Amino acid sequence: MCDTFEKRTRRSKQLFERAMKVFVEGANSPSRGIATCKPYPIYIQDGKGGRVVDADGNSYVDLMLGFSANILGHGHPLVVETVTKVIQGGSHFAACTEIEVKNGEKFLEMIPNASKVRFGNTGTEAVMMAVRLARAFTGKKKILKFEGQYHGWYDGLLANCHVRPIDSFGTKMDPVKIVEGSGIPLEHIDNLIICPWNDLEVLEKTVKRHKDELAAILTEPIMANVGVIPPKEGYLEGLQRIAKENDVLFILDEVVTGFRYGRGSYQGLKGLTPDISTFGKALGAGFPVSAVAGREEIMQEMQWGRALSYGTFNSARLPMEVAYVNMTEMTKDDCAGYKHIQRLGEMLINESRKIINDMGIPVIVQGFGPMLQFYFTEKESINDVREYAEFADRAKYEVFSRKLLCKGIYVTSSNGLHHCPCLQHTEGEFEEVLNALEDTFKEMKNEGIL
Repeated sequence: MCDTFEKRTRRSKQLFERAMKVFVEGANSPSRGIATCKPYPIYIQDGKGGRVVDADGNSYVDLMLGFSANILGHGHPLVVETVTKVIQGGSHFAACTEIEVKNGEKFLEMIPNASKVRFGNTGTEAVMMAVRLARAFTGKKKILKFEGQYHGWYDGLLANCHVRPIDSFGTKMDPVKIVEGSGIPLEHIDNLIICPWNDLEVLEKTVKRHKDELAAILTEPIMANVGVIPPKEGYLEGLQRIAKENDVLFILDEVVTGFRYGRGSYQGLKGLTPDISTFGKALGAGFPVSAVAGREEIMQEMQWGRALSYGTFNSARLPMEVAYVNMTEMTKDDCAGYKHIQRLGEMLINESRKIINDMGIPVIVQGFGPMLQFYFTEKESINDVREYAEFADRAKYEVFSRKLLCKGIYVTSSNGLHHCPCLQHTEGEFEEVLNALEDTFKEMKNEGIL
């Protein structure tokens, strides 16, 4: 624990003590409560550009960005102008508006693999609808999901999402199915098939065994619930082939990666053609916007009387206006915005690796473009949640993250999340991050932690 943490964050500590009296664990989501942020979370007061300021007045380079939602950064002038203008005429009508049509057109222009889209509010909602569509279209009930992947807090998918002791996983061909917490009847996950990730041989055997009852394979393109675990070369292409050959739908969950990897998102970058895709986070640029999109014949199952979906706040005017600004801003000048965050992300990944190699310390950086995470391990790579559970030293990461916070770098306290750049970040700010990283690694080495 950084000695100066509590000295720097007295106001945050006071706010947390008040919060404990009104919220369970002092927060409105476990990912920012004491389960993750020890001894208490930092309370953010303001954000501007690529920085945030906490309740004590400390300024940080923000590498969290609202769990990657704030792709434009904080207080982007066009967002401020749009919100100021739109709110004067009402934020929400639960009625059809022109901006939702413009957004739909822009969305499908950017995600050409999809024929239709429906907007919602959260990633959880989008994935729930994708699963419902897959079952409605195929007439089959089971969904295959992968160990360590999180697709929202929907009962039917809330199993085998987080790290656990390595001896509790079971074999790769017969993983132990474990529901994530109480209050979820076991029958709600009866229709889940669990599979390890990044292993095509096991996946193909599992799909062939269950193909007659399997509606869809659901996956993230990059695992983002245990840091950043990219797919092995050819893995997603192989997954797509296996799904097609066995008459199983391919659902790509791009809630984290969507509208972050360029005009076509990750699927466009890699030439993937999922049957259904889900989006959230960066799509709304800090506002609650999600989407489910897919092939015409599948999406048509949303018609009245079929696979129903509702939402009072679906395509609410204000978030739709911001999402349109976001998509327009990031794609102008030949997608200069996406190129900028890609460049900054690669700069941080590559320069961090140089620092680590020069110091000869057991740390690796995994990432691709605008997503990265650090693992304290002797291994050359972490390829799935089993390896993460066995080989990633999460206690060392916790020390690392607290030291960075004390140096003005706002990072996640959980090794299971990740870091990212935004449009308003500068190279100078990322040099600041690199200097703090080098100083932190030196401290940890001198203290005998590394």
